[in-house]
Amino acid sequence: MNESASRPTVIVALWEGVELLDWAGPFEVFARARVGGSSDERAFDVRTVTTDGNAVRSQELVSITPDHSIDDCPRADILVIPGANTHNARDDERFMAWAAKACGEAGIVLSVCTGALVLADLGVLDGLRATTHHLSLGILRELAPSCDVVEGERVVDNGRIVTTAGVSAGIDGALHVVARTAGAASAEAAASIIEWEWDGEGAEGQRGRGAEG
Repeated sequence: MNESASRPTVIVALWEGVELLDWAGPFEVFARARVGGSSDERAFDVRTVTTDGNAVRSQELVSITPDHSIDDCPRADILVIPGANTHNARDDERFMAWAAKACGEAGIVLSVCTGALVLADLGVLDGLRATTHHLSLGILRELAPSCDVVEGERVVDNGRIVTTAGVSAGIDGALHVVARTAGAASAEAAASIIEWEWDGEGAEGQRGRGAEG
């Protein structure tokens, strides 16, 4: 029996030049989360995907070989869209078609930093509250004029769509999603393992924690 079959599947989308901490921070949070917070059973099955399944370089720093291409990627229960160099994703018609389908199927979509621009292009943020990196708030307002773009909040939760501020805020966002889906104990244990200061409050409480990149 496949042990991961009963776990929610977290799909982390990647592309050339994606910000390292945007995806690696949430990836580690979801990978560290355990059922009930103290068991040996992983709470999530975490995978990565690129358009063609080939390796990409994150910020020209490290090369990542993904688990899947968009052609063989399983359905995401939780979809993570990181940021940086998002034009490489937004200009990729195949990726954007897959992302639109994946966003529609996922129970929760978490964007990190300028990953919100990808969601804006897909029309996912229309009528919602959202945030992004503080230097890109204006761009987000232009791309999604019907979205209530907010600043000063690290995590903005609309229910199915969760957006975060820049870079390190993605860790807060991932912990927030873990708490919602696997329970507060699981999120608190994951935060403790990675030694991240997280107060366990809702999205409104996640302001100014950790170093903003």
